[in-house]
Amino acid sequence: MLLDDSVRARVDPSLKREANAIIRAAGLDMSTAIRLFLRSVVETGRLPIDVPRANPTTLAAIRDTRAGRTRKTTLHRL
Repeated sequence: MLLDDSVRARVDPSLKREANAIIRAAGLDMSTAIRLFLRSVVETGRLPIDVPRANPTTLAAIRDTRAGRTRKTTLHRL
């Protein structure tokens, strides 16, 4: 397998440090763990983790915000 492409991601330093410790304890390095993650995505056709989905109310609020249909308020008024 030719490994000549790179993947870059910005992550919180503490997240990287903690994840790296777990990955190292499993006998892997970060690159191998990322390759395993990507291979799992390809082989299963889905993410190997459950990603929370926004509910209809949240989706509507996102659409309204993107369309500029928002109003300023305070927590007290809510």
